Amino acid sequence: MAVEPLISGYSCLTLTNEASAPALACAHVRSVAAQLGFNGEEQDAIELGVEEATANVVQHAFASDELNSFQVICRPTALGLEICIRDQGMPFDPEQLPEFQPEHVLDAPLERGLGTFLMKQVFDQVVFRNLGKDGKETCLIKHRQQQLIGDYAAPPAPSLPLVGEAIQAVRPMRADEAIEIARCVYEAYGYSYPYEHIYYPERVVALNASGEISSAVATTASGKIAGHAALVYDQEGGAELAIVVTRPEYRGQGVARKLGEFLLQLAQQQGLAMVYTKAVTAHTYTQQFCHALGFSDCALLPAHAPASVQFRRIAERLLQRESCILAQRPIAPIREQTLYLPPHHREMILALYANMGRTILCPEIPPARPLTGRTELSMSASSGLDLAILEVQVWGNDCVQALQHQLIQLRRQHLAVVELVLPLWQAETARQLPALEAMGFFFTGIAPAADGKDRLLMHYLIDPAIDYANIHVHAAISEQLLAYVNAHDPNRALPTPSVPGA
Repeated sequence: MAVEPLISGYSCLTLTNEASAPALACAHVRSVAAQLGFNGEEQDAIELGVEEATANVVQHAFASDELNSFQVICRPTALGLEICIRDQGMPFDPEQLPEFQPEHVLDAPLERGLGTFLMKQVFDQVVFRNLGKDGKETCLIKHRQQQLIGDYAAPPAPSLPLVGEAIQAVRPMRADEAIEIARCVYEAYGYSYPYEHIYYPERVVALNASGEISSAVATTASGKIAGHAALVYDQEGGAELAIVVTRPEYRGQGVARKLGEFLLQLAQQQGLAMVYTKAVTAHTYTQQFCHALGFSDCALLPAHAPASVQFRRIAERLLQRESCILAQRPIAPIREQTLYLPPHHREMILALYANMGRTILCPEIPPARPLTGRTELSMSASSGLDLAILEVQVWGNDCVQALQHQLIQLRRQHLAVVELVLPLWQAETARQLPALEAMGFFFTGIAPAADGKDRLLMHYLIDPAIDYANIHVHAAISEQLLAYVNAHDPNRALPTPSVPGA
């Protein structure tokens, strides 16, 4: 495993798998949480979740007569605290536990699924990762309580209407403008925007201060904020152009384009390799502005966002979950890659790369070799988007079973969409695709990566099916891709995966 870079406030506590370990872990994490400004109630909740996670390790990770160790890692974040419990014990997936149902608590043993249920109730995000030979880890993410934009006093009404006032400057956001940015998003989307941090001014300030995002604003001569956009950085040398919003009265002045140009210049100055964006399909305005900035479409993300997303004064009510177009723009030259293309999707994939102006090496798929070891994959769920993202890092001899199991568990959680991310530089991806398609996954495009390792995207729609006629695209390549995805979407025609014990 790669050595983690040290950050201020980082700690790593190594404990033996003995009965006293959960109490020691809780005492340490509570102390860290207190130093980070969590109040007493929040500390109690964090302690409860850590107790459950570490008890799982002590009780299940190792043989009863085996003395071993595990780690409790605390990482301060811009919004609060991330706690990872990592061990190299018995392979175990907490999602194999049956879903805990409070309404049936008298009908089943209390411990069945209760620990995982409590962790998900206490923390803002819970991520389980299989690390292959490095074991496994459970990551618990907690944000500090902060004021929502609606808790702030309303701004004073302007003495004169400012409709039509020209944009004078585009510049980085100042900390004291975060509340106005939250109001800007509210005016355009209500409370329906999926990136929930934008509604908490303190979080916006903290994320900018930590360097996790870079916010830019467009302002008028009178100082009015007309729009906002941000670079949200990934860990691969790239960033997403996101949270692009224009106040309704300033639409039509090219505010989004000016913000995009400013942030692309910033990305170049920062030495980023790539910027990507997700453009909605309820209308084509965002796609058009992205194309004007040099972005190239590379994937369709069906049903990516809830139907509750509002586009005030554009599309007040969506007929279905909102699909998005994934588009990318290289900032630095991308080296030629060797990728293994699934034969039955080869023509569509090559068309996408041609649209991006890129050449790739795509040799024949080599003969299969026996797979060894367990599949390494990660799963993260977004409650705001009501979707899960599964990413395969390394294929193992249990790959089909592992993905089938994850799919069953995600159906239990009543999520709407599963996005599957596969390593296109590994030949095994092409070999496994027919089995994944038999499970109900379908091809939706390519996700270029700043680190030179492009991914293939597949989707599984749990609920509901979508009407592709309600997806509006701007570019010719996206029209071709839309028809292609529509033709390959099984539309939930496959039988629902059986749930053991259901």
